[in-house]
Amino acid sequence: MTTLGDVRGHCSRRLIALSGRLRRGFTYAESMIAMAVMSLAGAALLNSVAGAVQSSNDSIYRSVGQGLAEQLSDEIAATKFPTGTASAPNPIPLRSWFTTIDDYDKFSECPPRTKAGEVLGNDDAADAGVAYMNMMLGKAGSRTSELAAAPSFVGRFTRSVLVERLQSGASGWTVVTQHTPHRRVTVSVAYTANHSTRTVAQVVRVFSSVSPSP
Repeated sequence: MTTLGDVRGHCSRRLIALSGRLRRGFTYAESMIAMAVMSLAGAALLNSVAGAVQSSNDSIYRSVGQGLAEQLSDEIAATKFPTGTASAPNPIPLRSWFTTIDDYDKFSECPPRTKAGEVLGNDDAADAGVAYMNMMLGKAGSRTSELAAAPSFVGRFTRSVLVERLQSGASGWTVVTQHTPHRRVTVSVAYTANHSTRTVAQVVRVFSSVSPSP
C-alpha cells in the first residue's frame, strides 16, 4: 500500500535529481556574460595598476627635479651680485667661469653637472680640480660605479636658468633692461621621455643688493 509519505518522498527525490542535472554547467549566454564581466574587471584593474605606477614615477621625477633646481639655485645665491651696466652680459662658455648672477642668464645644460663639469650622480665632490680634469678628459666621473647614477636616467633631465632685472614700483615688480639692484632668478628642470618633454620642477628667487650704511 502506497502512503502519502511515500509519494512525497518519491517526488522529492525526482526533484533533487532533476535539479542536479540542471545545475551541471553554465549556458553559453551565461559564460559569455561572465567573460565580459571578467574582461571589464581586468581592464579596470590594469588601468589602476598602470596609473599607480605612472603616479609613482612622476613623484620620483618631481623629487629629483626639485633637488636639481634647488641645488643650482643655491649655487646662484652664493654668487656675487653684479655691479652691472645697462648692456646685457656677454655669454661665458663655461659655468666654472661664472662670477656674477647675470652670468647664469639663459644658461642650460643636459645632463645636469657640477660647477666643475662632472655629471651629477657621478661626482664625489671631493676635489673640484680632479672633477674638472675628468670632465676635460672625457671620463665618466670620480664616483665608484656601484654608487654612480645611471646615465640613461640623469641624461633625461635638463636645467635652464632665466635671470630678469626687476624694478620696484607702485604697481609691483616690473621687468626692465637696465641694471637695477634686484634680480629674479628662475631655475627650471625638465624631464624628457618618449619624445615628450615637460617641466617637473621650478624654483624662483628674488635677490637684491643693499648698499651698506655709511
